[in-house]
Amino acid sequence: MTSHIPSFSYLWVVLTIFTFFHCCLSDDNPSNVSCIEYEKTALLEFKNGLIDNGNQLISWNSSNEDCCNWYGITCNNQTGHVSEIRLRGPDDMASFKDQEASMQTFGGKLNPSLRNLTSLEYLDLSYNDFGGSLIPSFIGSLRNLTYLNLSESGFSGEIPSQLGNLTMLRVLDVRNVDSGDQYELTVKSLRWLSGLSSLRHLDMSGVPLGQVFDWRQVIRSLLPSSLVELHLSSCGLPPITPSLNMVNHSALSVLDLSDNNFSTISIPSWISSLPSLVSLNLANCGFNGPIPDALMNMNSLITLDLSENQLTGFQTIRKSSLGNICNLREINLSSNKFDGKSLSEVLASLFNCKSSKLESLQIAESGLSGKLPPQLGNMTNLVLLNLKGNSISGLIPDSLGNLSFLQTLEIWNNALSGPLPDSVGRLSSLLTMYVHDNFISGPLPDSLGRLSSLERLDISSNEINGTLPQSVGQLTKLTTLNIMNNLLTGVVTEDHFANLTSLVTLRADANMLRLEISADNWEPPFQLLRLSLNYLSLGPKFPSWLQNQTNLFILYLAGTGISDNIPSWFWTTFSGLKWLNLADNDFSSVSVSELFCSKIDTEQKQVIYMNMGNCSLSGVLPDCWETYEFLSILNFQNNNLTGEIPRSLANLSSLESLNMRNNKLFGELPANLMNSQSLQIMDISENEFIGDIPIPIGGEATSLKVLSLHSNKLDGQIPDEICKLDSLQILILANNNLSGEIPNCFHNFSAMTGKTNPSRFIDLARGEFRGSAFLVIKGRVNGYSSILGLVTLLDLAGNDLSGVIPSEIRRLVKLRYLNISSNRLTGRIPEEIGDMKLLESLDLSMNRLEGMVPSSMSRLSYLNWLNLSYNGLTGRIPSSTQLQSLTESSFVGNKLCGDPVNVTCERRGGTAGNGDEEGGGGGSGGPDWGLIISMVVGFVVGFWVIVAPLLGSKAWRVMFFEYVYGIWYKFCDWLPKYSSRKNNRFHR
Repeated sequence: MTSHIPSFSYLWVVLTIFTFFHCCLSDDNPSNVSCIEYEKTALLEFKNGLIDNGNQLISWNSSNEDCCNWYGITCNNQTGHVSEIRLRGPDDMASFKDQEASMQTFGGKLNPSLRNLTSLEYLDLSYNDFGGSLIPSFIGSLRNLTYLNLSESGFSGEIPSQLGNLTMLRVLDVRNVDSGDQYELTVKSLRWLSGLSSLRHLDMSGVPLGQVFDWRQVIRSLLPSSLVELHLSSCGLPPITPSLNMVNHSALSVLDLSDNNFSTISIPSWISSLPSLVSLNLANCGFNGPIPDALMNMNSLITLDLSENQLTGFQTIRKSSLGNICNLREINLSSNKFDGKSLSEVLASLFNCKSSKLESLQIAESGLSGKLPPQLGNMTNLVLLNLKGNSISGLIPDSLGNLSFLQTLEIWNNALSGPLPDSVGRLSSLLTMYVHDNFISGPLPDSLGRLSSLERLDISSNEINGTLPQSVGQLTKLTTLNIMNNLLTGVVTEDHFANLTSLVTLRADANMLRLEISADNWEPPFQLLRLSLNYLSLGPKFPSWLQNQTNLFILYLAGTGISDNIPSWFWTTFSGLKWLNLADNDFSSVSVSELFCSKIDTEQKQVIYMNMGNCSLSGVLPDCWETYEFLSILNFQNNNLTGEIPRSLANLSSLESLNMRNNKLFGELPANLMNSQSLQIMDISENEFIGDIPIPIGGEATSLKVLSLHSNKLDGQIPDEICKLDSLQILILANNNLSGEIPNCFHNFSAMTGKTNPSRFIDLARGEFRGSAFLVIKGRVNGYSSILGLVTLLDLAGNDLSGVIPSEIRRLVKLRYLNISSNRLTGRIPEEIGDMKLLESLDLSMNRLEGMVPSSMSRLSYLNWLNLSYNGLTGRIPSSTQLQSLTESSFVGNKLCGDPVNVTCERRGGTAGNGDEEGGGGGSGGPDWGLIISMVVGFVVGFWVIVAPLLGSKAWRVMFFEYVYGIWYKFCDWLPKYSSRKNNRFHR
């Protein structure tokens, strides 16, 4: 039988073809179709409710008749109805300044006139700033919506349940991660999600769901089975039980549960039952234990992120290396606990894939050890390789040069050694190469010059030697070059920079290089933003080629051998300079007033950090600092500056660190400086300041952490008001003429008492800089920076203080260094001094202290420096490992005995030796009058209790002696018998 097509079918085919060509070949917006008038009116009303600082909606006006041509508007080309509104703001707001951001975003409120756009299918208002306004419930009446994106737009309050009416909706995005700190979206129930029967994509990241009682039920059964993407990052979800069943969601291909704290549970097994899963993000979820085998056998996975957990490796050794997931394109296992496991072990099975598809491999900061396996060179599709912050050692394999698609190589902060292989020159696609903070040695290969795409090169903090190859100058796209802290030698000339036209950052500090520019009029081909050449040989002249570097905001030339004038064009050329370090040079011929207070240049400076320490500067410190309103850190230490501290400097409201140590400044301390609200570190020691410490010190200065006034000519008493500086952790008033008693209020210093926990660093300039200070500890001067925030020190030595050591000092339980030597202190060492358990250094020498060394001092287990010399102390030195390990010089000039002074302690009636029978182990060898008196009284009372009745009563005397004679007769009768038995036993 011959089949045939019915006639109506032919007609249907013809109509279909006609419609296809009509739709595809006709104009998208036919001239005879324009927007509908009432929808145009609705849009104008909607515009009136918006804040549009950037005037982006200038085309939205009544004179522009066709609203289909307005910015962000799309109409249906058949009906003329508005179908799309796209008013998305910029995704990366961090790249804009505040004023620029407000010009790029919309604000205000959403006008209900949108309800009139009944054919609206697409609404995108994401990445704007609606200032915490509510998501309007009327959006739930736009029944034709298929796409709704309100993410990161500054909405707050409860998400309206009316959104559940949008049965056509395929994409719902209310992500609120970046805006959540300021504006929080909430939900009371998620049952309205069950109405979104067409939903394919749901993103509620940043919306708190931890207290929503029905979230598990909704996720498991009420969301449509057609759901393809689910994003619930940063939702505060409670631990997910293994029983949560997602079998109904077989279409799910993207699952993001990152940044939820599931604490101690392991990765749930039900995740591996999602057969279509392509992308899985479980980063920062608190998972621990091994990665389950089932997860490692998901053939569908293309992207896997398990970073920032407590994962310890893989479930079995056989499948420990990513099992059968050879389709992976991206894997991130960074910030886990693979302690001691080698990279070869982790990646073994992946190396066995017939053809690796992996494009991104990240296992940073996870405790990996071993070597870089040569098989890495077989992953020829790699674009990103990040293994930073592990303990990987050995050589960099030559096979790494096979990765011709590699764009980012980060293997820094490991223990790699040996030379940088010549094969790196074959990484033709490389953009970023970070190999710093290793032990790489040998010369740099010339092949680096073949990396024509390279933009960022950081080889700093290695042991690279030899000269800098001129081939580096061929890297025309290079923006960042960091070679600091190596062993490079030789001369660097302008030829090394000939083609570096894109260079903006150059760091070459701490090498043995000499920069020699042959032509005085050389103009570099680049415009630098950051230049750091500290401790290179650059002088003696100030480099004239810097005159055209007008974009510099960081200039570090410390210790470069410059002995020249600072040129007059300095501040005009570097008007945007923020970070300046010219320390350790010779500017003895420089006029300080002219340099900092030029009458020609009176414009505001942008400088935040200025280090002019040890520069042989002299002259009077000028009074013009009001033009440095952003100055946060100022260092003039070790110069010959004179005069008083100018008022304009003391009034700087942004000043956080001031170091004027070792100059010739004089006068009284300015009260406004001592009461600064911003200062955290102030060191004006080793000058010639006079007078009292000003009152009211501490009235406003609540931020001061380090105060060093030592080696001046200050007199008067230490004011009690100094205790208002409750943030103080380092106080140095040594070597002045201060008198009176030690204030008994030092327990107000919260860092010394443990009321606050200090951080490792003292951060300045909004975390851009770490504070530093020179401190005298254990008799030595040392610079502190990286641990300055952990140092607690009180130094009042070398004054004329009198009275007793206040007992309240025992409350400084977090104090590490205490020096109150060379004063006129009297009385005893406080018995409770052993409560100061963190003391590492204690100096009470050269006072007039008396009495015994307190036994509690034996509890100072951290003590490694002690000086009690030249006081009037007596008695035994308490026994402890710490005290007996000290030298005799710690106790000289006292009347002490016992170890380690090697003087035997005496006691009444004979030699006591070095035992602890006197004084309870912690006393002295001197007379204990309390014990002597009690013994005498006890003897007298006991004696007369026996003797008095014998003298006063005859009957008592008769009874007593009869009792004594009875005992004597029994003893005489027993003795011969005992002797006889003993002799018989001997003869046997």
